[in-house]
Amino acid sequence: MPTTAEVVQVGIALDATYMGRVYTELNSLPSTKIVSVGSLCIAPFMSLVIYEALRKSSSLPASVNLNLSEDANDVCGRARHSLKLFTDTNGGINRQLTHFEQEIMKEHSRYFLGNTWLPLARFLETDLGVFTYEGQIITTTHSATFHLGVTSHRLFQDGFGRVMQSILQQMGRCLAELGTGEHAGEPNTFASFASDTSLRNRDVRAAKHYGRSFNGPDTPYINGALTDFQAIANFIASLLIAGSNPLSLEYSVFKIRYIALFHILASLRVLQDRPDMRLSRSSTKAIERIIGTREAQIVTDPGTRGFRNTLMHYAPTNSMLDQIDLSEPLFGLAPICFPGHDFRSLSALVDQCIRTTSRELNEWARVM
Repeated sequence: MPTTAEVVQVGIALDATYMGRVYTELNSLPSTKIVSVGSLCIAPFMSLVIYEALRKSSSLPASVNLNLSEDANDVCGRARHSLKLFTDTNGGINRQLTHFEQEIMKEHSRYFLGNTWLPLARFLETDLGVFTYEGQIITTTHSATFHLGVTSHRLFQDGFGRVMQSILQQMGRCLAELGTGEHAGEPNTFASFASDTSLRNRDVRAAKHYGRSFNGPDTPYINGALTDFQAIANFIASLLIAGSNPLSLEYSVFKIRYIALFHILASLRVLQDRPDMRLSRSSTKAIERIIGTREAQIVTDPGTRGFRNTLMHYAPTNSMLDQIDLSEPLFGLAPICFPGHDFRSLSALVDQCIRTTSRELNEWARVM
């Protein structure tokens, strides 16, 4: 039976090594489009790894030296918590929607609109960049800002490169400390298989884009947040698993998909349970189609919390520890936490749920 520290160390090393491989492969690509968009999509998950590793430092070897400046630590924490979406216990849905309205949508509009000297040409101005892969949204400039963990005002005032350079360098050093640093023989990540020709981008007016999607023109900030859910779902359904078999994914890719899926589903449940959010009948039905499937109910079953917490926080509960096998996929957690399932069948269930969620969100977004 492994010790808790051993489970923590193996999980962190797998995640850190995967992230190191992703960024190594991205930085070797000739296409700046895949580099920039892929980096933005994976960035909050890198922050998740580093944030949780810092909080498990007592379980790591003494030789591991993790140092982040106060600024980088704060940014890392905000980026990690952004993945909770509406399930964040620090303010929940109200805080997230206010943040999206005041600190992202309005800040972006204030910066990008009203700059054209010719009043008649102002209708051509845009304040939202939309990036698609295989025809589906995988991120937007609003989503990217939200998940970077840096305020829009700071990015606009000081410049993206100037703000992020030191922070990303510090995170990179943390990954090197946490991972093996040697990637020879490792499988390639999505960065090596992503199709440059499948990536498109367009600039639009946020008010117009959000006014035509999801719940309609009366709830633009809800629609903006739901567009972020849509982008995450599409990313884990397509780009993240480019070149991979979704039924036999490596530990870190499965983890990213599962955690992202769980928070989308749980957040939709939070939204559904708030009558003050003024959801239309069609929106209520769309949410029920997503969270009401057998697969979605299994993924969000409270009885599987130990599985999610082990993936998220690395340390298993004492009751699970004596059943863990570090040589097995997901450390043998699948049949422990999901009776009747093994790794492959659980992977199939999660993949089906992701594809359903992605498809339904894309259809819901086009209802107007």
